[in-house]
Amino acid sequence: MKIGLYFGTFDPIHLGHISIANFLINNKLLNEVWFIVTPQNPEKNISDLTDFTHRFEIVKIQIKDNNNLKASDIELNLEKPNYTINSLKHISNKFPNDIFSIIIGEDNLINFKNWKGYKEILNCYKIYVYPRTTKTNKSVSIIKHSNIQIIKAPLVEINSTNIRQLIKERGDVIKFISNNVYKYITKHNLYI
Repeated sequence: MKIGLYFGTFDPIHLGHISIANFLINNKLLNEVWFIVTPQNPEKNISDLTDFTHRFEIVKIQIKDNNNLKASDIELNLEKPNYTINSLKHISNKFPNDIFSIIIGEDNLINFKNWKGYKEILNCYKIYVYPRTTKTNKSVSIIKHSNIQIIKAPLVEINSTNIRQLIKERGDVIKFISNNVYKYITKHNLYI
């Protein structure tokens, strides 16, 4: 089975994430997408993150009606901080009969050379890159490699930071997250 691994803190997951995953599945590039909820991203301050339990539960709520999307807490028991290369090796060893690729935004591709083990990731895994509204510096050299595939997925114009700010300001977020996710966030007083 061809499985795309979508790593992220998902704080919170939003409909942009879902549209990217569905695009890859609907266009037969992948059979499934696993949302790997990261307990500790090496690029982010852990004290700024919402508790892992809440983030993981929100992902499960968001994808519960889609059999091709899975929520994974596999990084929870891996060494911290969670480096993608370590997680990829662990997942590939645990599921040797599946073919794994990763899904990243083009903003992450710009910094990809700074990732731990990026050459190994490039050589061993396909990387699906979706468009972002982030303005890229024209002088930045983007990696070219046969395993990098830029996809013409819907443009993701929102990010989790914006959603958290909107919730804090009591703004309208329903066009960015599902009703069930919003109910969970409200019930647990998250992001206020």
